[in-house]
Amino acid sequence: MFFSLSRIKAIGPWLHEARHAFMCAAVIIVSLYIALRPHTGEPTIRLTGLALQILGILTVAWGISETRALFGHPSLASKVKGWIGRFPLLKRETRLEINGTFSAVGDLEATAYHYVKVGDNPTVESLRDALEKNVIMIHESICQVQTNTRTELRKAAQALKHEEESRRIEEKAIRDMLEATGTGGFHISAIGAAWLFFGAILGTASAEIAALLR
Repeated sequence: MFFSLSRIKAIGPWLHEARHAFMCAAVIIVSLYIALRPHTGEPTIRLTGLALQILGILTVAWGISETRALFGHPSLASKVKGWIGRFPLLKRETRLEINGTFSAVGDLEATAYHYVKVGDNPTVESLRDALEKNVIMIHESICQVQTNTRTELRKAAQALKHEEESRRIEEKAIRDMLEATGTGGFHISAIGAAWLFFGAILGTASAEIAALLR
């Protein structure tokens, strides 16, 4: 079947991508329909142009709001509400919340070294036995130190690799945010420019346009 269900469902997201263009075009078409009808009066044309200009100016506030939301800042409405709520003469309830968390973690690692002592009157055999045992203990201690060192180096390498990966992710997020800040609001600026363009024409040449429509 040519028109499959998946293709029909894909129409919605496809149209959603151009939602800003549709909104811009719809406002312009409705405004031109109101202003350019036959025998339309000059005040109607002028006020329609004024409305388009106001809408174009409001896109500036829209772009600022989008940029603030991109960086995680509260909206302008919430900022204004918070500022009004801090008016000194308003009665406010004072709440004190105490939420403390204490966590202590200690990692202690100790290495004990042992050696075999000889008696007060050592013999050659006892000295030889003690020396052999001490050499074995020293060898085991060195092996243990080497094992611990390799383990710590492996942990440090993994931590460094994880840190590098986290840094790359953060740098990519920052680059994406900067790119979105510089170019992400282009559609908002384009909408505002289009509305201001038609609004300026209708508002400035309203008398001439009304004369043509008579």
